[in-house]
Amino acid sequence: MARGAGEPSAKRAKVDEKEEEDPLVRRKEEVVRLLERARAKGKGNARAKKELSTLCADFEAKNEKLLGRLPPELWEKILDENVQQNDLLALAMACRFFRDTTKGLGKKMETYLKAHRLLKLRKSGKMASHTLGWFQWVCDTFEFLPGCEWDDRERVEGAVYEGDLVNYAAFQGSVEILRWLVEEKGCELNKDTGMWAGHGGSVEVFEYIRGKGYGFDVMACYMAALGGHLEALKWLRGQDPPCRWDEHTCEFAAQGGSLEALKWLRDQDPPCPWDKDTCVQAAYRGQLEMLKWLRSQDPPCPWSRSGCRRDASFYRHQHIVDWIDQQEDESDEEFSDSDSERSYDSYGEEYF
Repeated sequence: MARGAGEPSAKRAKVDEKEEEDPLVRRKEEVVRLLERARAKGKGNARAKKELSTLCADFEAKNEKLLGRLPPELWEKILDENVQQNDLLALAMACRFFRDTTKGLGKKMETYLKAHRLLKLRKSGKMASHTLGWFQWVCDTFEFLPGCEWDDRERVEGAVYEGDLVNYAAFQGSVEILRWLVEEKGCELNKDTGMWAGHGGSVEVFEYIRGKGYGFDVMACYMAALGGHLEALKWLRGQDPPCRWDEHTCEFAAQGGSLEALKWLRDQDPPCPWDKDTCVQAAYRGQLEMLKWLRSQDPPCPWSRSGCRRDASFYRHQHIVDWIDQQEDESDEEFSDSDSERSYDSYGEEYF
C-alpha cells in the first residue's frame, strides 16, 4: 500500500495537528494586535478583549486534552526528576493544566532564594541556571519593589525585591542578566551583592560590579573560600587594596571542604590567618585528609583536640575519632559549645 493511502504517518499526523492549530494561533495574534493598537490610541476594545478571553479558554481546553493523556503518576515523576522547587511557580503559571497538576501533587508554590536552599540545590546538581527570559518574566509578572527586605515579617507578600534578583544573578554568575537588571531595569547593587558573587565564584561578575564602583568586604572572601572558588579568591586578593580576609576565611574553606583553597590561602605572603575553628570545621565535616594536613603544617594549625573529637563523634565520623585518638600531641586549646556551630549560619539570617 502506498504511503498516505492508508493510515497517516507520524509526520503527517504532526502536519495535520499543526494545520488544525494554525487558525486559532493566527486569530489570537490578530486580536492581540488589535488590542495593542487600541491601547496605543488610548482606547479600549471590549469586543477584542472578550474574544481574547474566549481564545485563551480554547487554548486551555486543547492543552488539557493533549497533556491529560499522561497519567498523574507520570506527571509526578516528570516534575520530581526535571523541575526543581524554584521553577514550580513559573510552571504552574504557564497554563491551567500545569497549575492544577502541581497543586494536585501537593507541590509548594514558592521560590526560595536564600543561601541554604540555593547551595543545597547547586550541590545536588538539580539546579539549572535561570535564563534572562526568566528574570524578565518575573519582573513583568510580579509587583517589583526597590531595595532589599531580609526580614520576612516586613516583606510585601507576593512582591519581588530588586535586591533578590540582583543577588541571585550574581550567584548564578551571569553578567548578561546583571547588566540587564542594572542598566535596563535601573536596579541597584546592594551591600550583599559581593557576598553572593563570592558564592557564585565568577570573576567576570566581580569585574563587572567592581566596574560599577562596588567595594568588596570580607564576606566576599568568606563565600569564595566556602565554595572553593580559587580563581575568585585570587582575584579578590589581587585588587588594590586587596579584599580583606581574616582567620574565618580559612575556617570557611575548611567548612566547604576545599583543601586546595586552604593550601593557597596559607601559601600567601603573609599567609591568611587561621585558628582552632579551622580544625573544628574539618572534623565537623568529616574531612580527614584536610585535618591531617592542617596538623602537619609547621607550625601546625591550632586545634581543640577535645572539641574536634566531640564534633566528629556527634556527627558519627568514626574515622576522624580514630585518627584523633592515635595522636600523641597534647596541645589542646580551650573549646566552647559555640565553636562547632560557627559556620556561615552564624552570620545571621539577614545574610541568608
